[in-house]
Amino acid sequence: MTGPFLVANQDHLRQVVQTVGSLITKKHPCQADFAEEELDLEDMDSTELEWLVIDSAMDVISGLAAALGPNFGELWKIFEKPVLRYASGAESLGRASACGVLSEIIVGMGDAVTPLTEKLMTILLKRMSDEDDQTKSNAAYAVGRLVEASQDSATLQKSYPTILSKLENLLTISNARCKDNAAGCVSRLILKNKSAVPLGDVLPALVNILPLQDDYQENEPVWKMIITLYREQDKHITGMTQKLAPIMLSALGEPEEQLTDEVRLELNQLVDHLKNM
Repeated sequence: MTGPFLVANQDHLRQVVQTVGSLITKKHPCQADFAEEELDLEDMDSTELEWLVIDSAMDVISGLAAALGPNFGELWKIFEKPVLRYASGAESLGRASACGVLSEIIVGMGDAVTPLTEKLMTILLKRMSDEDDQTKSNAAYAVGRLVEASQDSATLQKSYPTILSKLENLLTISNARCKDNAAGCVSRLILKNKSAVPLGDVLPALVNILPLQDDYQENEPVWKMIITLYREQDKHITGMTQKLAPIMLSALGEPEEQLTDEVRLELNQLVDHLKNM
């Protein structure tokens, strides 16, 4: 493992980018034996072994985004075209992986992703209706992260109704952590702009699938959103206290990894407050 040294040294970084670029476009020498003739990038069908190589290269892109943060924007200009082609390709593995990479890029770049908001949102909204559950799940997670990070209020505002309509279906799908990622996504929407969400309709549907069973990472936005609404004394959440109380106790129980230390502390404080009331 070389760690930060790879991205700190411009020559090494350039070599990494070139290698990853050739891998995701299927032009690296190690991919020459995967087929009798060179595959065009538009042809997204691949063998399992070939896809393992491409997926590993995608992981490197995610790592570069995490390491470079807001500065990843320049490298995105290099990777954008092939990654987005995979996101719209014929192979479900490619679509799911590309949506996963997009989510990591969004998280890594933070609010620097703002100029990319409209383009990424358009692609991810399509993938939220994908025939493949894993792709839908990854797209929902990416959309939630995009809403959380982006400062493009106009694009986010006009996207809310479409996002919510697609999430309604995802909240009923148990496969591929769809419920969990949908719960995290809708919670991030509420945290960003609760006035754009019909809380009276959305919160009961969300509470019905709690506590989350598979992806505990999404407990963070879910409980932060619920705690925030209680602090604001929002009538929609206070009216659901009787139903939420046993769910809160369940989340505070085993396994401990359900919650981060920060969220556990805040949720404990909320439970104590409700008991005193």
